[in-house]
Amino acid sequence: MSRPTIPAEIRRAVLVESGHRCAIPRCGQTELDIHHIIPWETCQKHEYSNLIALCPVCHRRAHNGEIDRRSLSIYKESLAKEFGQHDSGGFEAEVVETRRRIKEINHGIPGFNFQFDFPDFQQPLERIISRNIEAWGYELLVEFRELQDDYILYKPNQDDPELNGKPPQSTLNGKYHVLRRDDKVVSVRYTIDRYYSGAAHGGRTTRVQNFCVRPFRPLTLEYLLSNSSRLPELANFLRAKLAENKNYDPEWLLTGTEPVTENFSCFNIEEYGLVFTFSEYQIDCFAAGEQRLWVGFHELENICDRDVLKQIEATGL
Repeated sequence: MSRPTIPAEIRRAVLVESGHRCAIPRCGQTELDIHHIIPWETCQKHEYSNLIALCPVCHRRAHNGEIDRRSLSIYKESLAKEFGQHDSGGFEAEVVETRRRIKEINHGIPGFNFQFDFPDFQQPLERIISRNIEAWGYELLVEFRELQDDYILYKPNQDDPELNGKPPQSTLNGKYHVLRRDDKVVSVRYTIDRYYSGAAHGGRTTRVQNFCVRPFRPLTLEYLLSNSSRLPELANFLRAKLAENKNYDPEWLLTGTEPVTENFSCFNIEEYGLVFTFSEYQIDCFAAGEQRLWVGFHELENICDRDVLKQIEATGL
């Protein structure tokens, strides 16, 4: 079995935790690898709690046994404890009411207008969540900048007065809704509206950010299932439940619910269950829009890891 790529949210969280520097004290190098404390060959998982950021030299020393696993575990624990102490509390983004905003306008050709809002959680245990979402926002901004750099110079139609010699700008607008925030889980749903210069129409997608508060970790599908072999069972269950709710085209539904991680990674965690979001064209036509399916925790007990479900259930259930 080929080794899967570390999920972007896990990789980002590991790097934010270490301040994008090597986790070995007094090293501080910024060229980084992601290292499995318990080797991949043994665990076969990309668990946030088992991953640590190391520079190539320290990474090699860890593989050679010069830095043992116990030491790496201690360094990992220290990162979580020290985050609040060393976090200055200052963000680059400006404050907008109770949220923060990453905003950039490019006046080149075609140019772009980028605006991404994210929550500014003030509780010490939640600040690392705000930092992770901010880092994701800047990743989106880098993508937009690269699109601008790659854009082939536009040759305007001088006879078109609407263009006035310039094409319409590309735009991205990211807005969020916090679906759950308590002492166990923070779950955020994002609506990302994009329009690329030259495209026939814009597009809207839903993206999600889910986190366990204590101990902090991104909550991914891989973590919920614990074992990737359970993915076909989850796919069959959700496919059947979708078919009960609506008369989908069978072939379309089958294709959109194939047992691959990407088909089920867009989910949010509510107090009593999960909400899975299926994108436009995934299981229905564009006109039908996104489709959502709510599933109670009790319905997933035989598919997901029961210890994880217990960890994320709201207190008092």
